[in-house]
Amino acid sequence: MYTNNDCEISGISVCVPKNQIDNKKFLKFKDKNEFIQHTGVKKHFLNLKKNISTSDLCFVATNKIIDNLKWKKNEIGFLLFVSQTRDFVLPATACVLQKRLGLNKDILAYDIPLGCSGFVNGLYTAFLISKNMKSKGLLLLGDMSSKFIDFKDKKMFGLFGDAGTAVAINYKKKLKNFSCFSFGTDGGGYKDLIYNSTGINDSRNKKFVEMDGKKIFEFALNEVPLQVKKLLVKSKNTINSIDYFVFHQANKFLIKTLMKKLRIPNKKIIYSIGEFGNTHSASIPITIFKNLKNRSNLKILISGFGVGYSWASAIINLNNLKFGDLNKI
Repeated sequence: MYTNNDCEISGISVCVPKNQIDNKKFLKFKDKNEFIQHTGVKKHFLNLKKNISTSDLCFVATNKIIDNLKWKKNEIGFLLFVSQTRDFVLPATACVLQKRLGLNKDILAYDIPLGCSGFVNGLYTAFLISKNMKSKGLLLLGDMSSKFIDFKDKKMFGLFGDAGTAVAINYKKKLKNFSCFSFGTDGGGYKDLIYNSTGINDSRNKKFVEMDGKKIFEFALNEVPLQVKKLLVKSKNTINSIDYFVFHQANKFLIKTLMKKLRIPNKKIIYSIGEFGNTHSASIPITIFKNLKNRSNLKILISGFGVGYSWASAIINLNNLKFGDLNKI
């Protein structure tokens, strides 16, 4: 377990493509109702024309959260961009966004190419940097699933969604906003969720993401409850002391199975998968954005797990976050 304090999330902003897919109307296979019930995905946003980048979504979300918080851009000391669909193999999309957002040149900016565990890992990194720099910063997360799924594979098409988020990180001396983190990695399962490409000549190779859903499910059930239980014990918390549990929105059946295995009451679990689908690293901040507006003084446990295999959980406090409205482009 790793701990941190004096840092907090000040706000969250979300941006999605305008095109929202209704799975009941769009999916055309025999067991689509069973699929919708199993995954929980009723609707989700996809950029069908493939003319929007992850940075486009994060750019809009970032400007909105800066405006909502009334931050001055010259106060921002770092920018982390967490995504599996960066704009380029090189350069880093964080560098592109620094210029596009009009941020100072003396800023720390880099990409973190993680998926489902990306928010928890990115948040820990952002808290460390913020505390060390004693500075405000930005944690940007998102993926364009539409860039690497096969539209002809209706089950993959019906599960994933495009989204970009901006999470504002603030340092406040003597805030004592205690947070604790736990991490896990097992590269032995890397082939079970993979986009088998170097990123070069993809259009000619026509590669798509491949997923062994059964193995991902088994991995999550084996590792996540164990990690969550250890985190609760080491941090001297209990399920009763946590206001909400926010799991990566992989699919609703998996979340409900984790909930039952951990004996978490229904009222403590929140979802966003029904309206957004599986949005990879953006799914946890989107779930907070959707469900916890106008709430303060909350202690939540967050857990991301999947591609890699990589999994990470944390207990953090939320106080007076700024949200704003859902942005669409």
